[in-house]
This record gives sequence, C-alpha cells and structure tokens, in this order.
Amino acid sequence: MSNMINNAVRNFWNVRSGGQGVLGGKTLDGFIEVINSVILHSGIPEVQIHTNKQASQLPGYFRPHKSWDVVAVSRGRLVAAIELKSQVGSIGNNFNNRTEEVLGSGTDLHTAIEEGAFGTDAEIFTGYLILVEDSVASRNFPSINMNHFPVMPGFLADESIRGTTYRPNALGIYPRVQGVSYLERYDLLCKKLVLKNIYTAAALIIADQSQSITGQYRDLTPQTSIHTFLTKLDNHCRLIASYG
Repeated sequence: MSNMINNAVRNFWNVRSGGQGVLGGKTLDGFIEVINSVILHSGIPEVQIHTNKQASQLPGYFRPHKSWDVVAVSRGRLVAAIELKSQVGSIGNNFNNRTEEVLGSGTDLHTAIEEGAFGTDAEIFTGYLILVEDSVASRNFPSINMNHFPVMPGFLADESIRGTTYRPNALGIYPRVQGVSYLERYDLLCKKLVLKNIYTAAALIIADQSQSITGQYRDLTPQTSIHTFLTKLDNHCRLIASYG
C-alpha cells in the first residue's frame, strides 16, 4: 500500500506540472485508486464505486445534493463517502476556505444521515483527505491577533504563555501572539473533525514538491496519517462485508 501512496503523490505533482490536472480535477486520481483498492478488496458484495460528478451526488440536509469524490454503494446502501482536497501555495489565504468547505460538507452529510436520508440503520464511512504542500510557508507560524477574546487551547505556538504574557491589558485587549504552523492547523482540523463525529476519518498528507520524483510524503501525527485513514476505511468495509 505504501508504494501505491507514493505513486499517488508522484501523480499529483506530475499532473500539476502538466497544467491540465488542476482545472480538470485529476491531481488526486492516484488517491482515488488507493481508496478504490481498499474498498474492492474488502469483500463487500456487489459494491459499486462512483467517482464521476453525476453518479457521486448524495442528498444533503441543508442543500439538495453534493458530489463527493468517492461514493461506494452496495445493494442500494451507502457504504462510504469521501472528499479529497489539496493545498499548494497561498496557504494563508486558503486555509480558512478549506476549513469552511470541509465543515459545510461534513455537517450537511452528517445531518442528512442523522435525519434518515440513507435509512434508519445506515452505517456509513465518511472521510476527508487533504494533501498539503510541505513548504516554508506551510511550516510558518502565523500570528493570532484577536482583541477581545482569547484563542482556544491548542492554537498557540507556546501554550505556556496562556494566562501570563497572553492575557488582556488594562483596556481588555489581547496582544498579538504567535500561533501554531499552518500544517499544525490542518492537523488539528482533521483531529477535531473526527472528535466531533463530523467525519469517520480525516487524513493530512504532507508532500514536498522537490521530492516529486520519489513521491515522498510525511505525516504530522499518527491520528491523521493516511495509513490510519485507510485502516479505518478497511475495517469499516470488512464489517459491512461480514453482514453478507
């Protein structure tokens, strides 16, 4: 499986460098192949995997429908819905956009599941996988500058200053402070998406374009690694397969 992931990372950079994949949505096709392999080898009966925009549409709660990148269906029952994203360049401008996207899609589908859109006994794997460029910018520690309220725990580069130097002045204004890196922000995002049951699994893949020939990548923490993501997907699919 590691070789397939390396190939997927290599394909990502190759398609981007070709200039057509970004607009055509083909940069992450290698990861779709990895995910498809896990699902197909799980033994789920009569499983169908949909990846084209029309066939992968699912009902939402707050909107009529949304297309997911990978949708697996077995005998009319939804098995898995997975979203794939990437972030290369403009890390500061786009982090909030990516956060809003994943929260919106995840909350919409999660609520639809709770409200019975897929039956009252639905067991569905929901996944989010994002590849983020390993660069000086993504490793940078952006500042946090909020006047009236403190940032929540986990977002300070040095949490030991909370309550000491990071506290309001006489006017009730909090000082500008250094936050965690953008990569760490993405890692926290993925962890919290799972913690709050918005997604079953969320993975962060960190890849350096200078290593595009080898397809080298790294994880930030075990909880958000692609291997953990695929293990959770495999366990879910094998459980569904065991039902016969």
